Amino acid sequence: MRLLKAPLFFLLLCGFISYSQIKIGDNPQNIDPSSILELESTTRAFVINRVTTAQMNSIVPIEGAMVYNTDIQCLHYFNGENWLNLCEALGLTITNNPIVHPDTTIAITRVDNNINIEVDSITGLQIVDRSIRGDDIAGSAVNGSFHIQNRSVPVIKLIPSATPNQILKTNAAGTDAVWATPPIAPVAFGKVNGNTAVKIYPTTLVSVGGSTTIPSVSFIPPRPDGNYTIQLTISGENRIALLNQNPNGFTVEISDSLGNPPSSAIEWYFTIFDF
Repeated sequence: MRLLKAPLFFLLLCGFISYSQIKIGDNPQNIDPSSILELESTTRAFVINRVTTAQMNSIVPIEGAMVYNTDIQCLHYFNGENWLNLCEALGLTITNNPIVHPDTTIAITRVDNNINIEVDSITGLQIVDRSIRGDDIAGSAVNGSFHIQNRSVPVIKLIPSATPNQILKTNAAGTDAVWATPPIAPVAFGKVNGNTAVKIYPTTLVSVGGSTTIPSVSFIPPRPDGNYTIQLTISGENRIALLNQNPNGFTVEISDSLGNPPSSAIEWYFTIFDF
């Protein structure tokens, strides 16, 4: 019976050793169940195998092996075919040569082991047409005196108003530009001496005729209708009265202060509004 117990003991011992874990350093009694080897120390470091480049190349280990190359001063690992330098494993080279545009758009500066990448300059070639709208620009960010070249923004670059015949003006506070209905402008106006035009506007659309006491103003071409407004003014204490108006024009009567026909031509003025 005793002879049978000894082999059984050694078999159990070997099985225990086959699945054992190793903890080196502090707290050897505490080891994670998933660990096969643990190192723990606050005063010592783990030093990996140190070799020269020649020594490293003479080793042909299994995939995943690691050494510290003292010539290159960096860790290397074996990928199954070659030793790879962990300091250059990515094989990444960064340049500031643009991919699409001929302009340099980023600046890359290297100081020792630090690489700084920042925007260098952006030109119109890098901005898609009509991709920047008003709400993308901070208020007062663009100063016309410094940031916009004179005569560089043509009318076609302005977003038109949805309402026809509006003008661009500042708001009441003077803080923003807005589209607005323009003030009512006269259709025609002029200065007349009797029945002779002294100065009228527009000369191609208005003509003066009639007599010195009953002069007339004609429209070329006629107005759409006769519902326009006429403002009349006469010099001195003389009188002027509207006799009639229609799409073709209007006629007035001029008299002196007593209501009698004047002995000579008198200056008078007209202004036409059509709402």
